[in-house]
Amino acid sequence: MSQAQDREATSRNSFGMFLSLLAGVSIGVIIGILIAPKPGKELRRDIKEKGEEFIERSRKSFEEVVDVTRDLVHKGKTKIEEFKEKGEEIWEKGKEKVAKTVIPKIEAVKEKVEKVVEEGKKKAKETEETLE
Repeated sequence: MSQAQDREATSRNSFGMFLSLLAGVSIGVIIGILIAPKPGKELRRDIKEKGEEFIERSRKSFEEVVDVTRDLVHKGKTKIEEFKEKGEEIWEKGKEKVAKTVIPKIEAVKEKVEKVVEEGKKKAKETEETLE
């Protein structure tokens, strides 16, 4: 079979499928209209009621989402406050530890340095007197 014949066969098959689909949809719509148990007015009322029910369910769902979000925000704020308090507690303990351990060591080193400086001044004065 040539390419032209292949294209023509495919085109016929596609057209046939399209016609079958169109016929099926048309038959379905006609059967639906003939079998519909309710008149148009009643059907419109049902559609309106279902729409209102959908809107109410949507509103309730939205309110639930808002409530859950508020709850999560509250829990988040509580956790942040707990972390803040814990951090402040750790900070205070650290300051106390520095005051108890580091500051006395600094004072001891300061005293040693002052002593060495005084000795150095003494030696410098003695050396100066010796050189005179």
